[in-house]
Amino acid sequence: MHGGGVSRSSLWIILSAFTRGRGSTVSIFGRSLADPLAMTVASLAFAITLLVAGCDKDRCDASPAQTATSPDPFAEIRKAAEASIRVSASNPDSVRFRGEQVWPQAIRNQFAVCGQANVFGPSSNTFVLFVAVVTRDEFNQDPARRYKVEPRVGSTVNEATRSYIDTLGRCFENGGPLNTRRETVTPVPPLPDDMKAVLAPPPAEPPPVAPAAAAAVGALPPATQAAAASSPAAGTTVIVRQNANIRSSPQGGVLRVEHQGTELHVFGEAPGGWLQVGDGAAEGWIHSSMVQRR
Repeated sequence: MHGGGVSRSSLWIILSAFTRGRGSTVSIFGRSLADPLAMTVASLAFAITLLVAGCDKDRCDASPAQTATSPDPFAEIRKAAEASIRVSASNPDSVRFRGEQVWPQAIRNQFAVCGQANVFGPSSNTFVLFVAVVTRDEFNQDPARRYKVEPRVGSTVNEATRSYIDTLGRCFENGGPLNTRRETVTPVPPLPDDMKAVLAPPPAEPPPVAPAAAAAVGALPPATQAAAASSPAAGTTVIVRQNANIRSSPQGGVLRVEHQGTELHVFGEAPGGWLQVGDGAAEGWIHSSMVQRR
């Protein structure tokens, strides 16, 4: 008897410890079996012996299906990763692997196979890190095309660094980059109520604004306009001494800043030392202290 019990020889030794023969009569502890007390002790000893020799049903009667090793759910994934690494080696038949583990990644149907591989030939005992990212296509029934593998083997200095980084980022459950793909369709904005207004052409551009210089001349009093037109400075040229403001009228708002060294034509003059200047036409006013006459 096996699986937690004792053998028949052991059972006989236990019984012999309690019983011994006296001629043709069996006695227990010096008492004959005809004695009621001896019969009770014999019954208890035999029951205890059977309990000790009994076999646990779960251990002794276990079916082969229960004791058989469960299949590896990642066997095909590991096989695809190994095949991809073998293909890239100079001697595929001599590639050896150890310490392989398969980690499901954060992205659905993506796995990271991590471990060590010897890709340097049968005479080498050097194992290096490798990480193979395997993506499974559930709808492809062709085993040769069902898995897409992106292997990285640390056989060089650069690849060893990248393999180490991939090991830190992928070799654990739910590793790798997160799945940022939207599971729902982005809602479409509602259509406007007035489609004619949306499809209508843009409005026409407003007419160009008259030059500020013309407005500035018109804003002057009539006497000043006459003085500016009959000024002896009209028709001369000046050069800006330093950066100066061009105003809409004498002491009016600033239109722009004219830079030092710019040459301007004088079209008129107003009391207070103001000159009406411009390039090809009158554009604004500048004080005479800011220019040098030529």
